Amino acid sequence: MENEKNRTDPKKVVFLGLDNAGKTSIILSLHREVSIFTVIKPTRDTERRKFKFLGMDIFEWDLGGQERYRINYLEKAQSIFRRTDILIYVVDVQDYDRIEESYNFLNAIINKLTEMNIEPSIHIFFHKNDPDITESLQIKINDTFSNLKAKNKDFQEHPKTFTYKTTVFDLSSIINTMSEILLSLFPRSKLIERTIQEFVNSSGFEGLELIDDNSLIIESVYLNEKIKSKLNSLSPYFLKLNDAFDALEDSENGDKNQIIVERFSKYYIFKQFTLIDGTTPYYVLICSNEPFLNMIEIDTLINVLRDIISY
Repeated sequence: MENEKNRTDPKKVVFLGLDNAGKTSIILSLHREVSIFTVIKPTRDTERRKFKFLGMDIFEWDLGGQERYRINYLEKAQSIFRRTDILIYVVDVQDYDRIEESYNFLNAIINKLTEMNIEPSIHIFFHKNDPDITESLQIKINDTFSNLKAKNKDFQEHPKTFTYKTTVFDLSSIINTMSEILLSLFPRSKLIERTIQEFVNSSGFEGLELIDDNSLIIESVYLNEKIKSKLNSLSPYFLKLNDAFDALEDSENGDKNQIIVERFSKYYIFKQFTLIDGTTPYYVLICSNEPFLNMIEIDTLINVLRDIISY
């Protein structure tokens, strides 16, 4: 009963970092709104959004990074950070001159969390880790953070701290990371993993991604790294293409939607379906040697997933 209560409780995810670190661009990439990256304005104070993830209510807090706001967050830490389950701290690795300032703010946040006796998992995004970043700058950045971390006992001893490298030029770096983080909130994720693995093994597919409407990968199975790289790269574009069709068409039954692309004798099949009535859709992206799906097998998979998620 306690596990069930914890699963249905709303979850709180807080994004923060210095101004211009890229927090909002990360959030927009999950919303598939990459076209407005060039006109992003600084986040003013706190912006909140509620969305569903595997039937759970997730409250997303995007905290503006300008100095006057940062001071306010520390002064009002109880109202800002209480009941936080996940804290995502974004660092602009290309703004090298402000890395120490960014670290000091993160350190101040961790000290506040310690004072409040709460231990959300802390996920540090080394963001704007773009393809054209020079190797010498990357080494310099890594060395700086290693040295700063070594100086701080609270940072070292926080039990749940994780680091990632992300960039909007590789959307999969953001999607895969956010998927992993949010799945940590869902106690039955291992059961979903086994279900998808068994389905792929029996169907003979070379790869499959189960995706929600927030662009997050719920589970995935790949024959090899090459297939993984392809599906990771393609899924944001299939989602965006599906959005474009939805905007042009008035379909009452989105579950009949299916996109098939053939490329070098491989078929990439993107299908929409409903897991929970009255909520946003889910999708599968499949790499197959055949241009069709066995709908009996797909319906069986959907029913099993529905039972797992609605349990």
